[in-house]
Amino acid sequence: MLLQVREQVLDVWSSLVTYAYSDGEWQWEDRTGSNSISDAEQLLCLLYPATNIPALRIDNPDETAADVLAALRTLGDDVDVVRSLTELLITYMTKYRLDDGTPDFSGGSYYEPFDQDDEVGTVEEQQKLPVVDSFSMSITLCLSVLDFVQGLRGKVRSPSLRHRLDNLGQLTSERLSAAMVGLLRSFSVQVFDIDSAAGQALSAMANQRGEPERVVAERLARSLDDVRASLREELSIGSGQAGEELDNPLRLFECGWAWSTVQGAPEIVYANPVGKQSPGISENKPILYFTGVALEGIEDLFSDRTRILGLLSDEQQRLAAALQLRWYLCMEYWTRVATFGTARWPLEDMPWRATDGGESDHLSLLVASIVAQGIHVRREASREAARLGVVLEELANRGRITRRPVTDDPALAVHVPGTRLSLGGSDQLGPLQAWTVPSYSSLVLKRTLQLTGRVQQTRERERLFEVADQAWRHLLRRRLAEHRSAGLWDEPSGAWAIDLDGQDVRGRGPSWHHTLRICECLVVAATVLTRSGPVSGELVELAGEYLAEAENLFDQERLYGTWSVDRRSLERGGETPAQSIVARLERARTLRFQRPGTTIVLAQDVLRDLDEIAKPRAESFGGEVL
Repeated sequence: MLLQVREQVLDVWSSLVTYAYSDGEWQWEDRTGSNSISDAEQLLCLLYPATNIPALRIDNPDETAADVLAALRTLGDDVDVVRSLTELLITYMTKYRLDDGTPDFSGGSYYEPFDQDDEVGTVEEQQKLPVVDSFSMSITLCLSVLDFVQGLRGKVRSPSLRHRLDNLGQLTSERLSAAMVGLLRSFSVQVFDIDSAAGQALSAMANQRGEPERVVAERLARSLDDVRASLREELSIGSGQAGEELDNPLRLFECGWAWSTVQGAPEIVYANPVGKQSPGISENKPILYFTGVALEGIEDLFSDRTRILGLLSDEQQRLAAALQLRWYLCMEYWTRVATFGTARWPLEDMPWRATDGGESDHLSLLVASIVAQGIHVRREASREAARLGVVLEELANRGRITRRPVTDDPALAVHVPGTRLSLGGSDQLGPLQAWTVPSYSSLVLKRTLQLTGRVQQTRERERLFEVADQAWRHLLRRRLAEHRSAGLWDEPSGAWAIDLDGQDVRGRGPSWHHTLRICECLVVAATVLTRSGPVSGELVELAGEYLAEAENLFDQERLYGTWSVDRRSLERGGETPAQSIVARLERARTLRFQRPGTTIVLAQDVLRDLDEIAKPRAESFGGEVL
């Protein structure tokens, strides 16, 4: 793998603290300003790798690695690092709370008018609107903070720091609960007739064999019967309770997350309220980007780390169970739609066409990302993983990540300025707002890396690694080069030696959105490196053949009495050559099914030693090996 995880993470950390910590004050703003999402992204650039890569943890000052401290030296020594990070996290948790104590999940400067010529722009009330991006990002941040606090609390001797950690833990837990409630109230189920425009668009994507669309639509509807039944019967809190609208088995539907709390979403009564729950604002319509974002945050709630460390309270576990149900149903829905039928997958028919008529390669990537995430989390050795890898490879080509662009190439629009999403319902308070999504390249890299751990065939796995390497080279060229922000992201013109129509961001400082996505890719790469890859059955068989020959020849040498006179090593308390061979054979036998290549090397080593022993005897008998 071209991507060197430890070195790259430390480079990002060094660049981040150098940029952000100036004259004793932490600088929160990036090129978009400061808001609840970008500030969380900035903190997660440091905290997410530190809590997900064991070799880079910083919650035990006595054991923090020297190169980690060197990367963070701008913050001070090992104790200064944890004190500074604790204060930064408390600052964030208190900064984004309203006067009544309600956690603030506003989108702030990330909102922009959908009509870019609109003179009104974004009014103040619209900037205060909560957004799914903030809910999900807060879940990831809060779980990382709770992990950090739990790891540090038992190692701190200072009463004042212990008190600050307790305060941080309380603020974080409250924000986590509120973020989970926000996601529960943002879940959306949109039901429509087969003959409607939305139904026809969905049926057309599913119809890959040119059959009558009505027949395909009815078959698609029946394939989703169990998902439909669960949505109708098992959702008891939050939004998404479509009820009677789902009773007709021949109506089609979509499920996922809207951009904010859905209009009419009921409040959720739970044991420890943390402020008021604002009325819903978003139209009841799933948006693929926000669906993917929500699924990312929810995944963290039922990860091994969260479960083993016991990061959730009893009430949070109940909220997490409700979110996990939505996670599962959403994954099932999009995976079945994307891979429907026995011919070409609808996902392979690029670009993806949404039910509102929009179509783009970015939509294809978002659907592919959801399918890939499901394969990753379920830890399936899926037969479909290699096929999905081909889809991601094609999307990398179409997004000009692994292919050079032509003059005035429209494909670059997914990178600069990015895909613009209409936020239906925001126009109740002012001009219709938009959300721009520019993270196409990093999403390709992240999902490609995740798939490498699920592909069984070695050749297909190597092919995915090659795609990942090309995507990483592309992203490396997009690092900022300006002195103060050097080593952070994102400068698109570094990847394409062409005019980007005046949308170059050179000199505008870092984007925490892009930099965090790089950090997420690094964490995924670390997970791939520490997990045993798929084992080739042919290699296991070959390892068995080598091992069998080595054991047979060793038994022959023992029969010849080769080891009977070797007593000197035993008298000195050392290891005899025979014992060395026995140990290597036992090790080879143990590793055969997990690491057959290592078994082969160990067996070859034993065979080489045995041949050296047998050679004199063979020469004395005319060259025959006895």
